Amino acid sequence: MVGKDSDDNIQKITKLLEKGGTMLATHHECGAPMFRYQGKIICPVCDSQEKKQIVEPQETGKTETEKQQIDRIKQGQQKKNLAVQVQIAPQSADISQISEINDIIINKVRELAASLENEAEIARIKDKMECIEQGLKILKLLREQE
Repeated sequence: MVGKDSDDNIQKITKLLEKGGTMLATHHECGAPMFRYQGKIICPVCDSQEKKQIVEPQETGKTETEKQQIDRIKQGQQKKNLAVQVQIAPQSADISQISEINDIIINKVRELAASLENEAEIARIKDKMECIEQGLKILKLLREQE
């Protein structure tokens, strides 16, 4: 589940939640969480009813979706820490570090801008635009430090 497919899958899951579906603790072979909707157990990604294809959650109690969410949160925190380091102590960073940070931010802004083209949900568009705006502000700060 990478890239556009991942976004499509997330949209399918979101729509099913909005319609009143209940996310279950079990997962389909494709890795997507199973849902109870109108009395039926279905996979929102494969649009198939349950046929003994459910993968039970592991004994650790964390499903794959929870692990992915934890990873995203950690990545987001690392990005915030990086932004704080750039804003608080840019003098301590050497030119190569600033250049590397600059390149990373430019790439992320480009990725976000490209993903806007296919986005239809207004809330997600707003979130992405805010991220782009923040990235551009950080780039401006970096250029002032050089």
